[in-house]
Parts: sequence; structure tokens; C-alpha cells
Amino acid sequence: MSDVDAWVSAEFQRLAQVVSDYDHHLFLEWIPPERQETLDDKKKCFRIVDDRNGSIVLYADSLANPVEILERLWSMDKARGNVLSRLDAHNAAVQALQMREYLDKKEEALDLSLFIAKNKKSRWHHAGRVRDDEFRDLGPVRKVII
Repeated sequence: MSDVDAWVSAEFQRLAQVVSDYDHHLFLEWIPPERQETLDDKKKCFRIVDDRNGSIVLYADSLANPVEILERLWSMDKARGNVLSRLDAHNAAVQALQMREYLDKKEEALDLSLFIAKNKKSRWHHAGRVRDDEFRDLGPVRKVII
């Protein structure tokens, strides 16, 4: 995926995981720019699809906030027009995305700690930075001679 337009942000990757966790029959699908023909299609670059019958549950644009998308999805499941349920859906969406971000950071920290534990070198690089055996940051990989 060398094309810049083919990049999907980490927020939308988390959104896809949360949607899948919410209902395993739903999934977030990205519509590539070459399949967007009209101006209305350009507003609809993400969609949530139900795989049981292949129907599209809702559309979202690339500028939409993942919290708003989850809020819309969850409020569609509840009774119509209930302001309290919309607020609950919004708060639950914010909390679910924060939890997914927390779990992702925790997993990254675990990967780093396992990498450090197995490392036998006095200098090593991780995430584009070089560190020494005392965990001092020596700079970016391109500027430090390993």
C-alpha cells in the first residue's frame, strides 16, 4: 500500500475492532477513492456492513469522528428519539474507544518489554530510536552508528 490515499488511521482501525467486538456480524469497510464516483460517494468513504445479509447499516465520511460513528451505530439499536439513550451511547462509545486505545498501548508496552528482556546487545533500536543498555535515548536510527 504505497499510495497515500490508501492509508487508514489508527483511530479507524480501533473503530473497526470495537465494531467487531460489539457485534461479530458487523464490520467496518473502507471504500477506496477509485470506487468513489460521484460527490455523494466521496462523502461515504466508510461503511458498516452486516455480513448476514450484506446490507449496509450506515455510511460515514473520513472527517467523521469515530466516537460519533459508534454513537450513531449504538443509538440505532435503541428506541427512537430517546435523548438519554443517545447520551448513554455517546458515553459508551467514548469509553470503548479509550479502552481499545489503552489495550493497544498496553500491548505495545508488553511487546517492548519482551524485546528488551530477550535483547543481548548493548545498543538496540526500537520504534525508530536507538537506546543503550541503560535505556538512554541516543537519537534516531539514521543519526546513530550502531
